Amino acid sequence: MGLFTTLLTLPLAPVRGVVWVAEQVADEADRQLYDEDRIRSELLQLEIDYDDGKLDEEERERMEQNLFDRLAIAQARVHDEDEHAAMTYAPETERREGSEDG
Repeated sequence: MGLFTTLLTLPLAPVRGVVWVAEQVADEADRQLYDEDRIRSELLQLEIDYDDGKLDEEERERMEQNLFDRLAIAQARVHDEDEHAAMTYAPETERREGSEDG
């Protein structure tokens, strides 16, 4: 059955490859967009550009708000990942502790 399925779906292999690459590119772009260190460096560069007169106040405020919004999303994601990891590992820890008692 496995060989038959492989032969039938073989023509789709290039499509699956392209989809996989697109997913990897999208994931990396998302990681970079919400990387806290990158956002902080962009905020610093924004202040430098404003101080050098490259941006007016309205433009700086708009860009700064965008960066703060991204930073808030990035921090919320980290918090959600931490909570998910804690929930994932807590039952396993409890099972190990319970089995030692018995």
